Amino acid sequence: MSIKKLILSCFGLGFLPVAPGTWGSLLALAVFLAIRYFWPVAIISIVLLWIMTVLSSVFCLLFAGEAERREDKKDPGWIVIDEFAGQSVALLSVAVTSGKVLFVAVAGFVLFRIFDILKPPPIREIQLLKGGFGILADDLVAGVMAGVVICIISFLVTFAQ
Repeated sequence: MSIKKLILSCFGLGFLPVAPGTWGSLLALAVFLAIRYFWPVAIISIVLLWIMTVLSSVFCLLFAGEAERREDKKDPGWIVIDEFAGQSVALLSVAVTSGKVLFVAVAGFVLFRIFDILKPPPIREIQLLKGGFGILADDLVAGVMAGVVICIISFLVTFAQ
């Protein structure tokens, strides 16, 4: 397996036969929770999530369009680095809004997967963009939408107390 395929598939997770995008998202969640467990300082989690988002986005933009052209298929299912990037964006809101990280992180994971799978507007339209940008952008928007919902719920829960 080439290094590009290894990166785009999140170290082979994209080749799992069932729900490869979910596995890519779970990798981001696992990395976040591990870092948060070992270094429970919010700023460390925030910096890590920005690094995860930027690096996975750059790799997606550099390599995914080429893989899409080579396979002659729009957004091949084995490319899951975009889910990793989108999930990292969704988890940013978790890092800044809650002390109960595990529950909120799982909620952020579920919300991201819902937005990514159902693709409500504008996600559906953004997905139509060409190349690596089209592969990546819909997941980043799904991450933003999940993050906004997490922020609203966290605000409402805090306000209600």
